[in-house]
Amino acid sequence: MCTLQCEQKSKKISTNFLTQSIKNYVLGLLICRSKKNFTNITSMVKTSYYFLNIGFDELFARRKEAQNFLINLVKMHATEENPGILVIDATQIKKLYGKKLKVLCYDHSGSMKAVLKGISCVVAAWTNGKIVIPLIFDFWVRKKDIKDDRIYRKKTKISRELILELKDKIPFLYIALDGDYGNEKFLTFLYKHNLKYSVRMPSNRKVVIDGIEETPKKHLALKLIRNKRYKKVEGFYKGIPITIVTHKRKGKKRTKQVVFIVSNIQNLSAREHVKAYACRWPIEKMFRTMKQSLGLEDCQSVSTKKQRGHILAIFLAFAELETIKISKKKSSPEEVLKIIRFQNPFKTNPLTLLQKGFIM
Repeated sequence: MCTLQCEQKSKKISTNFLTQSIKNYVLGLLICRSKKNFTNITSMVKTSYYFLNIGFDELFARRKEAQNFLINLVKMHATEENPGILVIDATQIKKLYGKKLKVLCYDHSGSMKAVLKGISCVVAAWTNGKIVIPLIFDFWVRKKDIKDDRIYRKKTKISRELILELKDKIPFLYIALDGDYGNEKFLTFLYKHNLKYSVRMPSNRKVVIDGIEETPKKHLALKLIRNKRYKKVEGFYKGIPITIVTHKRKGKKRTKQVVFIVSNIQNLSAREHVKAYACRWPIEKMFRTMKQSLGLEDCQSVSTKKQRGHILAIFLAFAELETIKISKKKSSPEEVLKIIRFQNPFKTNPLTLLQKGFIM
């Protein structure tokens, strides 16, 4: 990984924080075809356990510099016409056999549809529809797993802290969030800070439309007639002015599902509001790539600092894939990975990829 340069702007971002040991670790995540553990990565990048372990400590010590690098990468790709959006979402990093990690807890896994043991991570990412850049994250632990209740933080509180940290550092048009954030406290926070948003609202929350208070699924003003798929109505939720959109979409097993989206973005049709909310989907694909291809769940260290370093290294690796995807005009980061790993047989020195132009 060298200094990244955006083709649209003749501006370079400094990567002085990337020491050789950090580069080796990130490169190992990119080129390793099997499980991303120390044995396999050291074999691929032809280095020692000791030197690779230094990368963990250096990346944690320089995490602010790494986060600034990702923030500057956002600024390079954002334009006045398309400032992008900020997406906040949580994911669980499975650690089924973990015992000693302080941040281990049980949480619901959306992909597995079950409660599993692992690390729950709240992530902030930016996308403009063409590129996705992960930015910052923090861990969530269940209240019953924390000895001191005073330091317990809900996922929504962690999300608020991430938003406040980023809101003056990167450009974005609005924040896209899932149904966990469609509550009074979080919407009040967004309203107070004058932040635009698109949030899915649970159907059992009571809203006020035309002076009538009722849940969205029962409110007559939000009913869809016949084959109509979209409907937009102005209303209030706990005194907060909102636009409420009803959307009928395809559910599982060929069923129809009705969802409700609330927003404060002006001058959008019902269909455009649905598209605005759908822009959060790239972060789900980002999590899939990180878990299936970059080894998000593979770190075996019992140190919280090293787990943080591993996640940050994956953020850098994913940002590298997305940057190459744009510059090489590929369709997905997976396609870039296939090129990188195909061009790197096990017997070939992986560092030669730097000279071939596949790793920037």
